[in-house]
Amino acid sequence: MNITQHPENTVSWIDLGTPDMETTTAFYTALFGWTVAPPDFNGYRLCALRGHLVAALGPAEDAGAPYWTINVTVSDIHATATRFTNLGAQIVVPPTRVGTLGHAAVTLDPVGAPLSLWQPGTHDGIQLNHEPGTFAGISLLTDHCAQAAAFYRPALHWNSNPQHTRFRLPDNSIAAVSPPPAKPTAQRSLWLVSFASNRPHADAKRARQLGATEVRQDSNGDVALRDPTGALFSLTQHVR
Repeated sequence: MNITQHPENTVSWIDLGTPDMETTTAFYTALFGWTVAPPDFNGYRLCALRGHLVAALGPAEDAGAPYWTINVTVSDIHATATRFTNLGAQIVVPPTRVGTLGHAAVTLDPVGAPLSLWQPGTHDGIQLNHEPGTFAGISLLTDHCAQAAAFYRPALHWNSNPQHTRFRLPDNSIAAVSPPPAKPTAQRSLWLVSFASNRPHADAKRARQLGATEVRQDSNGDVALRDPTGALFSLTQHVR
């Protein structure tokens, strides 16, 4: 599905900090058919499918296993960062101008999950989703579901069900909440990014042939894997 604009407080961009750019680029190019652009002066590489932006790869900046980061669009990044701080989140990188592209901030929510904020300028974010090889949703891996729900309701206006097992975002997408399969990073929690697949089990087999390790298969048919450098991701047929 082509996208021209992302509603406020929804996921608009995903990127992966990797310790091995060559291996990571080869893996996602082979698995999803992405075209990965040459790096900018920071080593950041934009990824496209059929000419539409879908993700980015950059050098890892954190110790431990690499991970996909979700970026949430906000209209006032300074106000949102202040709200995050007041609600118990940690601001790792304060709101920073990224040329004409927009403003970015990096946070750790109160349960330890990394999440970035994005106030768009010329870069709105993902241009294609819910098609094979593109972004299809998120889920929060944490043992602290109630604490996460108590944060995201006021922080980003995400509603949660009484059991705190799923969030509903402003674009009506659903983000599941579940225990992590294992401690994914040095953090206590992590956002898991899902990519669309018409045949997740066959694509998971292909991913394993390319060097990935399968972590688990969910009852709904989703398959979670670690890429060759250890970053968790999921394959799904379900639109969230």
